[in-house]
Amino acid sequence: MNNLFDDVVDCKRILREVNLLRIMKHPNLISIIEIIEPTDLENFDHIYVVTEFCQSDLKKLFKSPIHLELIHIQTLTYNILCAMKYLHSAQVLHRDLKPANVLINEDCTVKICDFGLARSVEGIEGAHIYDED
Repeated sequence: MNNLFDDVVDCKRILREVNLLRIMKHPNLISIIEIIEPTDLENFDHIYVVTEFCQSDLKKLFKSPIHLELIHIQTLTYNILCAMKYLHSAQVLHRDLKPANVLINEDCTVKICDFGLARSVEGIEGAHIYDED
């Protein structure tokens, strides 16, 4: 993320996104693996945020000649809905859900990304951390 402090609005969006992704844990939300600390903490204008890798997104998939079977469509839809249910249970509104912000892999796993416009309705302190059990 370059030029962090050039625009106050963009700076707030980046801070909000990083904070949300640090706290929110769900298999269908993009995860932060690492935030690389700047070498000069007194004078920096960019940070590196390392996230999970995904092969594509729905926008690219829709434009491709790939034909999806019903089971693929159902799996993708279910995974998107699971992510949204988690976000809404945590009182978080994504506010920018679109095909380009739905990352996908060839096994139909889904990762929702781009939380720059997201807003917490009541705060995410009460969010349940996803537990597979």
